[in-house]
Amino acid sequence: MNAVWLISAGIVGGVLGGMGFGGGTLLLPILTFFFSVPYKLAAWVNLVVFLPTAVVALVVHSKNRTVEWRAVWQVIVPAVLGLVAGALLMGKVSERLLRRAFGVFLIFVGSISVFAVLFGFFKKNAKN
Repeated sequence: MNAVWLISAGIVGGVLGGMGFGGGTLLLPILTFFFSVPYKLAAWVNLVVFLPTAVVALVVHSKNRTVEWRAVWQVIVPAVLGLVAGALLMGKVSERLLRRAFGVFLIFVGSISVFAVLFGFFKKNAKN
């Protein structure tokens, strides 16, 4: 694999993740489709890359006072439980099923995003 392309994928994923767009959503397809990395390995890499990205984003958003700490604590417990369940399940599920599930997830999230933009959801609920 060409290191320049991998570093570029990491930078794009990091910038998007820092902005709150979910850089892993882009990083997983880049690693699997363009670099033929096995899906389970790409998911592992995504999680390892996510940790420092999330810490930096949290620090920056905290300094900008855009973090609602009550909501954070309400989300952390179910997220950790889901993380443990997902990690255990990933070891038992075929790579093909994981790829398909991720594809369905991307279509679902993309559809919600398109729907929200078309019907002005972000304009109505923006705090600025």
